[in-house]
Amino acid sequence: MGMMIAATGALKAGYDSPVLYRGAYKEIIPKLSADGYKAVELHILDSDEIDRQELWRLLEQNDVRLTSIGTGSVYEAKGINLGDRDRLVRQQAIRHLESHMVTAEPSHALIIVGLIAGRYRDAGLAEGFQKNLTESLYDLDGLAKKHDVRIGFEIMNSYESDFLTTIDAGIQYLQEQTFERICLHLDSLHMNIEETDIGAAIRRAGKLVGHVHIADNDGWYPGHGHINFREILQALYEIGYDGTLALETYNRPDTQTSARRGLNFLSFLLEEIEGKK
Repeated sequence: MGMMIAATGALKAGYDSPVLYRGAYKEIIPKLSADGYKAVELHILDSDEIDRQELWRLLEQNDVRLTSIGTGSVYEAKGINLGDRDRLVRQQAIRHLESHMVTAEPSHALIIVGLIAGRYRDAGLAEGFQKNLTESLYDLDGLAKKHDVRIGFEIMNSYESDFLTTIDAGIQYLQEQTFERICLHLDSLHMNIEETDIGAAIRRAGKLVGHVHIADNDGWYPGHGHINFREILQALYEIGYDGTLALETYNRPDTQTSARRGLNFLSFLLEEIEGKK
């Protein structure tokens, strides 16, 4: 089993949101399937507000697997986060993420913890934030085990995150903890900003890598900018990564062009790399 390429989709997304397909699930899931995708990462504001049964039915009918759920929009919309000074806010974030776990359960999809982790300012002090976040992650780890899903902690650049902004920092943190269901979630856009040697950093992470976002340095589909995706995919292949490559890109110049060019570019590289054996 090799790496799986997934499109991103959302019910609603702004112009600058890195989501390929936008609209009702009954419209976008058949479209992305027709464009060649067998997998999708859905960015969901609130899992309690969607019709899960309809979603599961649409996925099955179109032979599309739900690989992951993006959760950052709730932090931007409501400010709830896992590191907050207020215990009730942290509990709200945990309940919110467990609701996503229910959506993810049939396909054992991964739940992304990125922006919803919060920022230092949400707790006032770095030490308090880190303590609160770690406690929240242990609660989520137990819930992920209950729902038989995984959590991907996203390594984000230092302009968007205060905590774990490099792969090595993520490795050290996970090695210090005893999580059972939490892995590293890498993103080519963030790696391009923070890492000195992307391939070497991925190799150091090894089996800790559980999910990967793909976008070029300009946020467009891979192949549009200057990121060396051959280096990234080669390193992922060498560590035995057989998870998802989710195209978290702008839908420019339009959804179908971006989706098809991204899929074709990654498929070509994967065929070349995995075919070498």
